[in-house]
Amino acid sequence: MKLILTGIVFLLLLLVMASSSLQAQRFNAGLMLGGVTSQVDGDTYDGYHKWGYLGGGYVTLQISPHSSFQMELEYIQKGSRRNDTTVSGGNTYLLRLHYIEVPILYQYTFKKRFYFEAGPVADVTIGSLELLNEAAPPETVPLRPVTFAGIFGFGAYLTNHLRINIRSNYSLNSIRSKNNYGGYRRMLFETGQYNNVLSLALLWDFKAKEF
Repeated sequence: MKLILTGIVFLLLLLVMASSSLQAQRFNAGLMLGGVTSQVDGDTYDGYHKWGYLGGGYVTLQISPHSSFQMELEYIQKGSRRNDTTVSGGNTYLLRLHYIEVPILYQYTFKKRFYFEAGPVADVTIGSLELLNEAAPPETVPLRPVTFAGIFGFGAYLTNHLRINIRSNYSLNSIRSKNNYGGYRRMLFETGQYNNVLSLALLWDFKAKEF
């Protein structure tokens, strides 16, 4: 239900942008596609070894020559991986997490082509896979259906339509429903596991930017 409501809100924003000729001067929209590398802090498997991808759309509202807000609706993969190595004692591990992500970001543009961005993110869990030595672990802790994260990123316009973007995406609350399970180390405000993600994406604005 929450996912459906989020999609409705996103579509309404697109309709407002398209139907109002005055307001449309302040709105833009577009599509994004990229790759991610991630780890889960607190699971003892250190390193950005889990690769995935992201894709979705966004609406941007320009509120001043330098400031704007961007709302996104996207699919993103997160998780953790440990391959069979001497360091891991011969054990393999895979945690593949599938989310619908809804960031609301403030963006500050400078020198016309570059911008910083930051803001909160809501993650809705839509699927997961966890394997230890290629089999389901004997004991697991359920994932939270909804978690929250924060984004800090940097972007640049390659053309008046195409942008490139790099982000750090980190959980603000633990991704498991029980925070004290398995001796997970303390991160931020509670004991638990936390998504730690780096992403690189290309964004295509429907409306050309004027430089």
